[in-house]
Amino acid sequence: MFFGWIFAGMGLLFAGIGVWIVVWSIISRHRISTWTPWEATIREVETRTTSSGDHGSRTRLVAHYEYRGPDGSEYASSGTLPDQRFRLDGTVPPLNIVINPLDPSKSMIAGSGGGTGCAVVFGVIFAAMGLLFASIGFGLAQTPM
Repeated sequence: MFFGWIFAGMGLLFAGIGVWIVVWSIISRHRISTWTPWEATIREVETRTTSSGDHGSRTRLVAHYEYRGPDGSEYASSGTLPDQRFRLDGTVPPLNIVINPLDPSKSMIAGSGGGTGCAVVFGVIFAAMGLLFASIGFGLAQTPM
């Protein structure tokens, strides 16, 4: 049955997305723990609001920062601020980042890899549901009409 193959394909797609979420979370956590801790200077902070239809919107702070690498070169990057506090006098404290020891031009904000456990659990559940739907789809595809 054609519908079964579509159901199986969508289930495999969902399973793949779940596995991707798990892998990306583990890679991000690994980077934070193995890359070199460093400090950067925030040059600009912008707000980005994304709308999700009837469910409201989400606003996040995106920092554009600069840092001098171990080799003395200047680098610039940007990333979402997880929980940044600003001083009352208007000055911005240094931003904690991690840099790739093999390529200092690659960096990420130190607190942006949090929630790994939650993302892994969500990814595993997403993948399991996808595999369940895929197996139901394969079963439907094998039934005679």
